[in-house]
Amino acid sequence: MFSLSRNFEPAIADYLYLLEKGYPQKSILKMVGDRYQLVSKERSMLYRGVVTGADRDLRKAKKTEKLPSGAKITVDGYNVIRTMGSYLLGKPVFIAMDGFLRDAAEMHRSTLQKKILDRTLELLIAYFGSVRPAEVVIYLDAPVSKSGKLAVRLNELLEQNALTGNALTARSPDHHLKAVSQGVVCTADSAVIDAAQVPVFDLAKGILDSSFHPDFICFTEYLK
Repeated sequence: MFSLSRNFEPAIADYLYLLEKGYPQKSILKMVGDRYQLVSKERSMLYRGVVTGADRDLRKAKKTEKLPSGAKITVDGYNVIRTMGSYLLGKPVFIAMDGFLRDAAEMHRSTLQKKILDRTLELLIAYFGSVRPAEVVIYLDAPVSKSGKLAVRLNELLEQNALTGNALTARSPDHHLKAVSQGVVCTADSAVIDAAQVPVFDLAKGILDSSFHPDFICFTEYLK
């Protein structure tokens, strides 16, 4: 179980102060991380979890707390799958200051082990079955190893569970997600949220909340 160092809370305060002042994010990450001797995962949590007031307001306005039944949903596949996988592996998963669930696993283009991936897909499909969306479109990053096979598997699972939809690979899923003009986009990726034209639902958090009722590390507590 990952535990935060006692230096982490003051590091958040300094990082947020400098971020609000407009200093470059990567520069202050190194400066604050070095000053408080933060480990790699804590630095990743700062980078992905601390959000300026302006960005918090923007994302709060776009966020929907419930996935409506009968809606078309477009899913940022690896963003959702990796966050859920990180939780199942016991790696740091936290609610950022903008209210979205993120992980600090730094997986990038790596893939989940089969047992964890199987469980993640099981939870994903079960959740879709409970909300019965009108259509599910799942985008996967083509450059990630075995994305094609994962798309095939997801399509089989959608069909087996009588869910209308399609999983497909794309060189730049973000481009497609940002262009969605109907329904709901499911992601916690900040760049996609900021550019989204439709409501955004935090699918990974929704699934984990309904399945496990976890007590996440919550960055919003540091704003009080």
